Amino acid sequence: MMKSKVSFGVLLVVSSSLIMTACTQNNANTSTQAPTATSSTQNENASTQKITLNLWYWNGAISDSTIEAAKKKYPNIDLQAQKLPSGPDYLTKLKTTISGGGNGPDIVAMDSWVSTMLPYKEKFVNLYDQGAKDIQPQYLDWKWKMAATADNKYVIGLPIDVAPVVLYYRKDLFEKAGVPSTPEEIKNQVKTWDDYLNLQKKVKDATGTQLLSIVDVFRNAIGQNSEGYFGADGKYIGDQAHVKKAWDTAMKAYQLGLTYANVNDTEKNAATNNSKISSFIGASWAVGDLLGAAPDTKGKWQVAYPPGGVGNQGGSFFGVLKSSKNPKEAYEIIKFLVSPDNLVAGYKEFGNYPSTPEVYSKPEMVNKSDFFGNQDLSSVFADAAKDVKVAPTDARDDMVATTLADEIGLIDTQKKDPEKAWKDAQDKIKRQLSR
Repeated sequence: MMKSKVSFGVLLVVSSSLIMTACTQNNANTSTQAPTATSSTQNENASTQKITLNLWYWNGAISDSTIEAAKKKYPNIDLQAQKLPSGPDYLTKLKTTISGGGNGPDIVAMDSWVSTMLPYKEKFVNLYDQGAKDIQPQYLDWKWKMAATADNKYVIGLPIDVAPVVLYYRKDLFEKAGVPSTPEEIKNQVKTWDDYLNLQKKVKDATGTQLLSIVDVFRNAIGQNSEGYFGADGKYIGDQAHVKKAWDTAMKAYQLGLTYANVNDTEKNAATNNSKISSFIGASWAVGDLLGAAPDTKGKWQVAYPPGGVGNQGGSFFGVLKSSKNPKEAYEIIKFLVSPDNLVAGYKEFGNYPSTPEVYSKPEMVNKSDFFGNQDLSSVFADAAKDVKVAPTDARDDMVATTLADEIGLIDTQKKDPEKAWKDAQDKIKRQLSR
């Protein structure tokens, strides 16, 4: 590589000298001249120059080894991948950039908030214009639609991973309570939240163990809806029946004594490790969290299809900004990065579940873990991923979700009246929306 860099530098020096010579000749003689060997050499050298593409992503959005593979596959492209902090700061930086307040990259990673970028679609390359229709069938339909307009004429991102929710449960404690305890039994017999809470009541009576907090139950229940806090027209619907039902589900779990205290993550982790938590609903990426939180429970956990339906908690996309001077090349890079084989590599490297169902049955997707009693986790994730429901998202979702979670948390920590908490939450939200 060092040798090629030196050669490329020499070419630039020669090219600059030739340009200076040509300018001098033009100044001395303004008559029209036929193309010379010098100008032909300039054109040839220019054609060998690398295209530079800048990419923004965060740790875990895509496998670093996949980025290195892209660099090798496209030697004519100098791919400059910049790893930025994830979270709200990343989204703020992206919004500032596309509104003209910063120097933008060619390629950007986007999280599950991708649909909040659709109102700014003119700032992104329409990937259908680059041939994305040809690869669309490879991806989960619900995932693809998150980055597409309602009429499916404009798509701003190609899918990377998904994060379907599943039920994590202590098989040993379920067996002790005499309730369904295999993934197959749970899927067939524990279909609704009422089924789940009735089961968990038996587990608590037999073992003294609980679910996670009332806030966790609410978030999981609301996440299984195909409706969100705002309709497609932007109208607030977070005070309607689908949200109140999730609220009431959390209340039922709390009133039955099934929820653990609404405490911080450190205390939750300790409770899980000390066998005070016997089940919870969580995303596929929660595997890593559980391994880190509860090492003393190794071999006792299993995963199963979740009661109440399948939600999604995360998963990313790659898009190309309209300001890119090389949209065709940028599209080829992201198409490679999110190709089925590369998504398998990412899953094996750090657990991001692929958005391409064609790979789910591949032998290399088998993921047996000693922590989970040698169960193949991938088969459960695959089953769930195909059934995900996603609600339309809105830039105001975080404000609504935080307000509701804060108020429902007070029912546990301050014994606040549930109906007053609901009313207070709605009043606060509507005040915010009216500003």
